[in-house]
Amino acid sequence: MKNILRPSRLVGFRVLLFGVLAAVVSSQPVAGASEGSDTTTKSPKVRSFAVRHPLPFRYGERLVYDVKFSRFPISANIGELTFTVSEATGSAEHVKFEVNAVSKGALASLFGVKVNDTFTTLADRNDLFIYSSIKVLHENDVRTFEEALFDRNVPKVRYNSRNPAVPGDAGTTVEQATRPWVQDVVSAIYFARTRKLKKTGKEVRFPISDRGETYDVGIALIGKEKIEVEGRRYDALRVDARIFGGRFVRRDGELHVWFTDDESRTPVKAVMKTSNGTATFVLTSAVAGDRDITETRKRNRDGDVGE
Repeated sequence: MKNILRPSRLVGFRVLLFGVLAAVVSSQPVAGASEGSDTTTKSPKVRSFAVRHPLPFRYGERLVYDVKFSRFPISANIGELTFTVSEATGSAEHVKFEVNAVSKGALASLFGVKVNDTFTTLADRNDLFIYSSIKVLHENDVRTFEEALFDRNVPKVRYNSRNPAVPGDAGTTVEQATRPWVQDVVSAIYFARTRKLKKTGKEVRFPISDRGETYDVGIALIGKEKIEVEGRRYDALRVDARIFGGRFVRRDGELHVWFTDDESRTPVKAVMKTSNGTATFVLTSAVAGDRDITETRKRNRDGDVGE
């Protein structure tokens, strides 16, 4: 039992989906083209996606999810995820996304695994291109600070990982080429909420960057469903997050996310299945926010990708 629930095997506590955050494991990018982006076989070139405004989420939005892990005969609550949207300090051109992941329940009380991770993304409020991606990871006695800075003009990403508990530690830095428009595992969830998702099976493909590497992932509508979450009924869109099989995560698996079928496209439930077990995320608390996020400049739509 202890082996099943050790942190390295909790796929579902840290791959952000676009759902969701799950354990990031070594993965390989996939070459090839699909609908929703301008790509080539070896090095896809992705233009900005057309993003409708006001955005479907608002400043002040706060969504809280309980996380449950199950693998026969185990089924237990293991953590909580809190997603927030706020204004970026000192800049009207950006929006800040933040996710806090904390362990609780069986993971903390029975197995002594303590997690308190924070993921912060600074994005362009006009097209959601990300300028910085920061992870502050605190798992038991291990602390890690990871920072990725993006230059959309070159384009490139500069990634640094260091131990904040060691004074003067410069850590490891890599600088690599990326795409002119890119997401990370946090912003991808919000980007997915801006898509129309009207055609069943049609994949919207886009790049995400994690730890200095760039991957091509996708989302596709499975269909419309009526679901009940925490005693509340929703008309929902069931969406397949295509991140497994080497696209972002090397191993096989599936991740389905249920978004409300309304203007907000709020994710109310997600289920991730792998050979390690099943992670289920359910919305337990929601604050809608109090101010629309509008465009700050008009952009030339000719180069944008739709859907």
